[in-house]
Amino acid sequence: MTRVTWDFTKEQTDAGWRSMSLLARLVHRGGHPAPVTPTVALRPEEHEYGAFPVDVLAYFSADVDYSSGIFASGGYFFTSNGNCARTRAGWRHEGRQAATITSQRLVLRDRNGEQEYEFRSLILIQPNPLDWSVNLYFAGAQPMMLRSPWVPWMTVVMSAELYGSPWPPGHVPDADMPIKALCEKAP
Repeated sequence: MTRVTWDFTKEQTDAGWRSMSLLARLVHRGGHPAPVTPTVALRPEEHEYGAFPVDVLAYFSADVDYSSGIFASGGYFFTSNGNCARTRAGWRHEGRQAATITSQRLVLRDRNGEQEYEFRSLILIQPNPLDWSVNLYFAGAQPMMLRSPWVPWMTVVMSAELYGSPWPPGHVPDADMPIKALCEKAP
C-alpha cells in the first residue's frame, strides 16, 4: 500500500473522534445528523452534513475491470478484461481531496474536477475508526479508502442515512475507547 503522509494535528484528531463519538451516541438513541449550509448544489430532498479534506486511496488490479463488479456470496467479484490502465495491483494514493457528505451521496473534489458516489450504488462499508479510515465499495468503481480525522464521523453519518444505526450491519467498534489513548496511537 502507498504510504500517505499524515499531517493532521492532535487537535484535529481529538475533535474528529469526539464528534464521531457524540454522533454515534445520538444516532444510537434515535437521533439524526444535523444538516449544514450546503457547499455543493443539492438535489430535491437532499441535505449536506459536512465537508472536509480526506486522503483518497484507490485499489487497482492489473487484470480487473472494476466497472463490471458485482456483489455475490458475501464478496465483491470483478471480471477480468486484461486492459486495465493500471498495471501494478494495490492501493494507490490519489491525493488529498475535498469530501462532501450529503444524505444521498459522497462528493470528492480535486484540482481535476468532481466525482460523485451515490449511496444507492454503495455495496459495502468497511469502517476502521481506529485508523481514521473507511473502505468503500461502490458498484462500477474501484474500491476506495478514505482517511482523515473526520472519516469516522462521516462513516457514522453514512450509516445513519443508510441503516438508521451508527455503524454498518455487523460492525460495532470500540467507541468507548478513551480519546486520549486513541489519539496517542495516531500516526
